[in-house]
Amino acid sequence: MLDAATVVLDRVLGLGWLVPVAVLLPNVLWVVLPAAAPPPRAAPSRPPWTNWVAPVEWVGRAAVFILPALYRFEAGSNDIARWSMGAALAFYYLGWLRYFVGGRKAQLLYAPLLQVPVPLAVSPIVYFLAASVVLRAWPLAIAAAVFGAAHVALAWTEHRRLQEQLVGST
Repeated sequence: MLDAATVVLDRVLGLGWLVPVAVLLPNVLWVVLPAAAPPPRAAPSRPPWTNWVAPVEWVGRAAVFILPALYRFEAGSNDIARWSMGAALAFYYLGWLRYFVGGRKAQLLYAPLLQVPVPLAVSPIVYFLAASVVLRAWPLAIAAAVFGAAHVALAWTEHRRLQEQLVGST
């Protein structure tokens, strides 16, 4: 019994929990420093498919934030995956930096960055997929794929809605 408890404690206190924390750091600033101005009021309605995709996204989001805490960074993990994690996280931070420096406009959360559409949705998915390789966590890979499909679809829809609002308000 003691050995099983030690294994569980080792997994829970492993460094895997740092994976979601790194993604959440800019979101803390976003809560403290919300958008400078709300988007225009006359928002086009969301497509009906978002009613079932949004809950799928939330389940995936919960999974990608909880699962890494159950794993440890192992010695000899894949160098390409570690570099991919770092590059995706740096790109994610760059997107958030653009948002905060650019006046905290909602459109900047979704606008393409360096030719990448909805970069604040795409980059964390790449990050979590790479983390699944580094942590050797196939459940995280599945959760990241599910979360990614839903998150990118919803972010793209929101990007389009904001674009339509801008066009409609001019």
